This record gives sequence, structure tokens and C-alpha cells, in this order.
Amino acid sequence: MTKSSPPRDSRKGKAPVLRKEPHTEPDEKVPFSSRILKEKLPKGYKPPAIGEYDGSKDPEDHLQKFRNASILHQYSDAVICRVFLNTLSGSAQKWFNGLSSGSITCFQEFKTASLCHFANSQKYQKIDHCLFTLKQGPIEPLRSYIKHFNQVAQDVPTATSEILMSVFSHGLVEGEFFRDLIRDPAKNFDGMLERAASYINMEEAQAARRKAHWAPSTVNKLEKRIPQQPAQPLPHTREVRPFFPPGQDSHSTPRVATVHAPRPGPWGP
Repeated sequence: MTKSSPPRDSRKGKAPVLRKEPHTEPDEKVPFSSRILKEKLPKGYKPPAIGEYDGSKDPEDHLQKFRNASILHQYSDAVICRVFLNTLSGSAQKWFNGLSSGSITCFQEFKTASLCHFANSQKYQKIDHCLFTLKQGPIEPLRSYIKHFNQVAQDVPTATSEILMSVFSHGLVEGEFFRDLIRDPAKNFDGMLERAASYINMEEAQAARRKAHWAPSTVNKLEKRIPQQPAQPLPHTREVRPFFPPGQDSHSTPRVATVHAPRPGPWGP
């Protein structure tokens, strides 16, 4: 029985070399759809400098920063998804890698999924009643009260302009600005803050004038004051002895002569 020989090339009489097909691995699964992956980055692309998000802080803050950066650079929806992925790190990156392949087709789905997963890291949203505890101190400047009020009000997204106006005027001390708001109420909260700016300038100008008025008198009083020396203890009293000439005994006492005067009788001395 003859063994079959490999086919030979009819032209050159040589057996052809069989090439092995390269081993191809299946494509890596990515949560993005093919439309998002095919979109090209714009020319001169630079990643937004908003920091990374690892899942430990409020996701709303990070999304707000990213939204402002995407508006500035005018990214397309597909590019926004890939750029936002570049801002994730730590546990947030692991969460994205665990999503099913092709599950994200637009940025709205990406945003909703991230907010749902990191809901425990969101800040506690205050309600309107938290604003009614704000009061201006008796000697607190108007600028300081407005700054503190705005810091608390930004954590209450449900507060309307009417609520902010009511709460703000309720916490004011009875001064010129409070009486002005009673005489002529503001139309909205922004208009109320604009009117408060003139009273802030007047208040700070009056404070600077009082400070300049009292400062010279205080310096003059300090200059006219005579420095006092510290009190010294009184000297000890010494025993005073009489002076005796040399040769006289200091222990002997001088004798005084007695004078005998006649006593008066019944008919005179």
C-alpha cells in the first residue's frame, strides 16, 4: 500500500506550504454600544480638569462639574460617554467594568445608572424648614448674614424665590434695610440681594468711619499717660539714740538739780 504524498505544484514541482491561521481571541466586551465606540474624538482634544470620581463622594457634584466641562467643549453624546468614563477611578471604574456588554447606548443611560448605583453617597437634601432657623445676629454685619444664608439655601433645591424672600426678611434684624423691605417689598430674591448691596456698602462705610474717629483719641490717651514706677517697700525704722560727747558714759543719765521753793503760809510767802 503506497502512502499518499502531498500535492505538488504543477509548475515548480514543489509541495505547497500550508499556512496556519492566526489564533484570534473574541473581542473584549465593553458596556458601550458600537455607535459610541466608533465616534472619533475631536481635534485637539484635552481631558477636562475636574478630578476623578471613586464613588466615595456625592455623584451629583461630579456630574455637575462634568456637565459644565462638556458644555464648554461641546462634545457629542458619544464622546461625552467616553470622556465621562475617563473620569472614573477606584470602585467606580470596577462598577463600570461589571456592566453588561452594550448596555449603555447614550449618556442619559450612563448618568442614570451611575446615580442609582452611588445613591448611598449622595448628600442629604435639606427641606424648606431648615431655612427658618437662620437668624441675623444682633451685631452681625449684613454681608456675613447673606453669605451664611446663601450657603444653606443652595442645599435646599426645592426652595422657591418666594420662600427665600420670606425666610430672609424674617431673619433680618430691625434696621434700615428691614424697614425698606417693609415699605417697598422686592419682586424676587435676586432683586432683594441687589438692594442689599447698597446697604452693605453704607454699613461698612459707617464702620470704617467710626474706627477712624476713635483711633486717634485712643492713641493720644496712651501718649499722655505717665508711666508709673512700681511701688517700693518702706524703709525699716531704726532706733534713734542720743549723741554723747567722747568721754561721757552713754549709759549714765544726767542728773537734774532740785529747787526747793518756800511754801505759802496763811499770811503770804
